[in-house]
Amino acid sequence: MKKFMLTLLLSCILNGGDSSLQFQLSSEDHISKDKVDVTNTNEHKVDKDQWFAIDKLQHLTYSCLIALGCQYVLVNKMDVSENDGLIISSGLSFSAGILKELQDRRGKNGYFSTRDVVANLIGISIAALIIDY
Repeated sequence: MKKFMLTLLLSCILNGGDSSLQFQLSSEDHISKDKVDVTNTNEHKVDKDQWFAIDKLQHLTYSCLIALGCQYVLVNKMDVSENDGLIISSGLSFSAGILKELQDRRGKNGYFSTRDVVANLIGISIAALIIDY
C-alpha cells in the first residue's frame, strides 16, 4: 500500500499538477463559420493555483484528518484490521478529495486542480505514516 501511494504521489508531482492541457468552450470563445478560435480558459486559473497556498494546506489537513478519523472508527469500533483499515480509510479520503475537485469543476470556476489532488495525497501519506508508526 505504501509503495502504491508513493508511486501515485510521485506521478502527480512529476506531472507538475498542470492541467492546462484541458480545453473547453465558454461564452468568451469566438466561433464563426470560417474561423474557429478556441482559447484555453484554464490557463489563467493554473497561474492562480499556486503550490504554496492556504488552499493546499487545507486539502492536506482535511485529507489527513479524514483518513485518521476513518481509520480510528474502522479499527476501534468496527474491528477491522490495521492494514485493511488503512486501505479503506485512504480510499475514502482520496474519494472525498476527488469528489470535491469534480464539484469544483462543475461549479462557478469550472476548474479541476490536480495540485489539490497532490495535496490530498500528501495528507493521506502523512496519515499512513502516523498510523504505521
